[in-house]
Amino acid sequence: MLKKKLAGLTLALSLMAPQFALALHPDLVIPEKVEAKHKACQEIMRLGNKYKVEGLFSKDFEEGKITCTRIDVAAAIELLTEKMADKVVKEGPAAVDKEDLVLVAELQDELRGEMLLTRTRTFQQRREELGTRLTAITKNISLSGGLVGVLQQSIGNEPEDQAEVVGRGDLVFSFKVGENTIAVIDVEATGGDGIDSVVSSFSGLNAVAGSTNDTVRFREAWVEHAALNDRLLLTAGKIDLTNYFDANAVANDENAQFLSGAFVNSAILGAPGNGPGVRLQAKLAEPLTLGLGYGSGDTDTSDVFDHGYGIAELDYNIKMGELEGNYRVYASVDGTVADGEAKLAQKNAIGFGASLDQQITDKLALFARYGQRDKDVYLTRKAWSVGGQLCGLVPERKDDVFGFAYGQIEAVGASTQEKLAEAYYKVQVNDQIAVTPVVQYLINPLGNRDADNVVALGLRSQISF
Repeated sequence: MLKKKLAGLTLALSLMAPQFALALHPDLVIPEKVEAKHKACQEIMRLGNKYKVEGLFSKDFEEGKITCTRIDVAAAIELLTEKMADKVVKEGPAAVDKEDLVLVAELQDELRGEMLLTRTRTFQQRREELGTRLTAITKNISLSGGLVGVLQQSIGNEPEDQAEVVGRGDLVFSFKVGENTIAVIDVEATGGDGIDSVVSSFSGLNAVAGSTNDTVRFREAWVEHAALNDRLLLTAGKIDLTNYFDANAVANDENAQFLSGAFVNSAILGAPGNGPGVRLQAKLAEPLTLGLGYGSGDTDTSDVFDHGYGIAELDYNIKMGELEGNYRVYASVDGTVADGEAKLAQKNAIGFGASLDQQITDKLALFARYGQRDKDVYLTRKAWSVGGQLCGLVPERKDDVFGFAYGQIEAVGASTQEKLAEAYYKVQVNDQIAVTPVVQYLINPLGNRDADNVVALGLRSQISF
């Protein structure tokens, strides 16, 4: 994910823009399809070398094998600006040459629409999950997508040990509908129940799984408006609250990180499925952000205010040199309809939790989660998990990622806690293809001491475009 810009450089650029809002040199005007030899890209790569910023463009692009779009260039400028801002904060204003700031400001002005997209939370999330290549369909419409497949085999789950396959495809359309407003539609197709149809657990071993019958749906469809220089964001429509709450840089994406749902989000978060909702995010100070969210907990009724789910979260971002950490605490009120399985009683129940991730080195990052909710209302009342990810475990494979996690879930009336360990190794074949072996060890399924422990071996493939 792209790091948020520091206020100092943002202010500097905004003050300088009016003074230098001259016509862009013809050599720097950026077409819809851009080659590495284009003057603007050459200047961006020059600044990248000057300020030691890696990953602005893909290797294939820099070698002239492929072209990129205007939004790819905007993403590179966003990352470059972040690193220049870091340098200013550490070394003072003189660390960045004024003419370089002018050039960056002019390129940002040339790419006004694309820069708006790159600064949204959706783009920052999806650039990890679906790739950075938002392909421009028209000047105001862009498209990205991804395909994920998972094959899993259980061991120790006699007599139901078997292999299960799941597939998922996403197409994400982004529409620019105003200077500070975008609309997003995520169309998803999923097939396969996955291994959870034969291995019962509180954790869920495959968060990618959907249904044996192929399903195609509008997974999300919403509008987002930014105000007060992006310090205030309002999102409304069909939303997924877990996109905005209980987030985690290490454990938050079943397509590219941990496969178990217990590590994607807290096992007791209790947020309703995708449906009508609203989210408000306000940056209170540079490191401190407040988020408020509401979702309808019963999409079968016409009144979205019946049986609602509300959540509030406070996020604190900390930087120690190049190392970054995020610390989140939240509280929720769950009025969703009792189903007699996960939620046993109809009540506005209280829950709270915390999610944190911290870079320890430039290659190692750790995470932890904890959550607790009303024991008189839910089957599962407490959950925690810890783990981390290590990049470049093999020196020649710096883009590969090794992940490891362990968690426990406490259920009312269970004889013990359910425990799950998971490890994966993501092999980054190229910028758009990854293959990931996954191993999971489930101990005391459903909190039953007498139940057999289960090993699940998996292989996940991911293609982004």
